[in-house]
Amino acid sequence: MPSQVESAVANPHIAAVERLPVGFALRRFAPELEAEYRDFAYRSYQQTRRVAICLLLISFLAFFTFDLLLLYSVGANPITLPVMLVRLCALLIIAFGAYRVLTYPDVATGYRWIPIGLGCLSLGMLLVTLMYHQALEQMQLPYGLEGMMLIQIVIFVPIGYSYRNSLCLGIATLVGTGLALQLTSSSDSSIQYLTSLAYLTVATLAAATAGYCQEHSMRVLFLTKRDLRSMADTDGLTQLYNRRSFDLLLQRALQEAQREQTRIALVMLDLDHFKAYNDCYGHPAGDIVLQRIAGVLASYPRRDLDFAARLGGEEFALVLRNPDSAYLASTCESIRRKICEELAIEHLKNPAQVMTASLGASFSKPSDTTASLYQRADLALYRAKASGRNRVEID
Repeated sequence: MPSQVESAVANPHIAAVERLPVGFALRRFAPELEAEYRDFAYRSYQQTRRVAICLLLISFLAFFTFDLLLLYSVGANPITLPVMLVRLCALLIIAFGAYRVLTYPDVATGYRWIPIGLGCLSLGMLLVTLMYHQALEQMQLPYGLEGMMLIQIVIFVPIGYSYRNSLCLGIATLVGTGLALQLTSSSDSSIQYLTSLAYLTVATLAAATAGYCQEHSMRVLFLTKRDLRSMADTDGLTQLYNRRSFDLLLQRALQEAQREQTRIALVMLDLDHFKAYNDCYGHPAGDIVLQRIAGVLASYPRRDLDFAARLGGEEFALVLRNPDSAYLASTCESIRRKICEELAIEHLKNPAQVMTASLGASFSKPSDTTASLYQRADLALYRAKASGRNRVEID
């Protein structure tokens, strides 16, 4: 009987459910899966990112225009010019970061420039808030932290950036704002300071909660789409590539080999007397045999374009990138020997008394199509069958 691990591998839905708790809260997926998720999330929010950047730049320009109008109508004062300078510096940095993010749509660029842009936005707004706060306090006028609340909301807007990083930046902004106001506020305004900080804390918690819910939903969507894609591309019983994927990957591997002026090898494998095995031992036992054979084949792809597939029934295929003749022969013989001698699955309807396999292989030629390469490998397999089975034939 297959183990629990084999059952989970054979059922993508079970595997997805088991992974769900691993990538939520403040935890992450396994490193490879986390990297795949980040790429998925970053690409998914590409349009949202463009809209958010445009809105942010328009808002900055609007504030800058307001400062100019204020300077024109009221005249120069100690606050307006420093505020304009801070906003201009932040605008230039954010504009450059936006240019990099929009021009180079890869995850590495986004994860480098998005935090720089958000950090400049947060720091710029904090400096402007402190400038206005000191001026209003001197005039004994009330002040608030509406601008910083808006910044906290912006930090958690879903644009494909890491939620953990957004949370760290949000907490740093909250703590930095609290410390800065405490250092610059007089003792007479302590109640107003605490009230404003309380509102900012509530706004931060609300934005962080909304961001967490969005992150949770995105991770569920990622796992669902990933497993649906896996179900479409792989054979449900053996978890090798299915015939549809085999046709696509074989064409890609052949085109790559022709472009690089190398070659690939196509190995066809067929289990001997498998119908008789099913008749004797039953189809459930036959399914277990197919899973064990798939486990043998799955250990042989060594390079990026190497892959194994189940073509249907008891027929399998293995594609190897640019092997030499000796390597191809030793690989085929190693597979045959593992099935016959190491697995040694009892098969009383087979003259060998154990399950055996016949293999046929062929190298690609510069003028080959997938059909011609497949035909030569299939003919080599036919010769192996006709010569007595449990043998290897290489075209």
